[in-house]
Amino acid sequence: MQSRAATALTKRLIWIVLTALVYALPVGLAQANGQTDQTFPVKLSRNERLLLEQVVCVKKYQVGVADIDARSFEPRAANPNFADVKCLPHARLKGQPLYYVAQCVRDQGQWSCSRAELETTVPLKERELMMRPGTVEPGLAYETLQKMSRYGYFQANLLDDALESTCNMGMGDAPDLIEISCRRWSITVSFWCPQKNDKAPCPRVIYMTRRSG
Repeated sequence: MQSRAATALTKRLIWIVLTALVYALPVGLAQANGQTDQTFPVKLSRNERLLLEQVVCVKKYQVGVADIDARSFEPRAANPNFADVKCLPHARLKGQPLYYVAQCVRDQGQWSCSRAELETTVPLKERELMMRPGTVEPGLAYETLQKMSRYGYFQANLLDDALESTCNMGMGDAPDLIEISCRRWSITVSFWCPQKNDKAPCPRVIYMTRRSG
């Protein structure tokens, strides 16, 4: 009995770790980068599709689903391990659609979904950037990323290259700070600008580092 209980507990702990890793992945990463990131598409049943649409989009936001990308960690799997759920747009920001996204994990036939996050696209000079404003006011987040893409270099790093989809944003420790995480890069932006001129634009980048791995 103890052996069976220990085995069951071990399997459960493995699943908890796996779930945490899945939730840590940016929603829509595979679509944004044209890669599968070692996952494999799985066709959802109609009932599961309707369930995820209801849980993520309809119940809280009263909109339908735009797309569900269900994937497995194993090729030719009968059931998915997780699914990226994208709701239909409910509003627009500077002409760009605003919509909610969430990631759902399937455990022994049961689905559980992360909190839905707001997402939109930000037009840059030659491309579009996926952005999730988080705790930052969406309009401010939008304008901040557009300005940053035109700043050029910060400590020998080209800012436009660091802005890779999807960029997650949030307010920093101080009221004037915004923290930005774009795939491989972490960036801190400050709206406290003691010198406001063409050579020192505002908001200003005060920290930028490339994450390992």
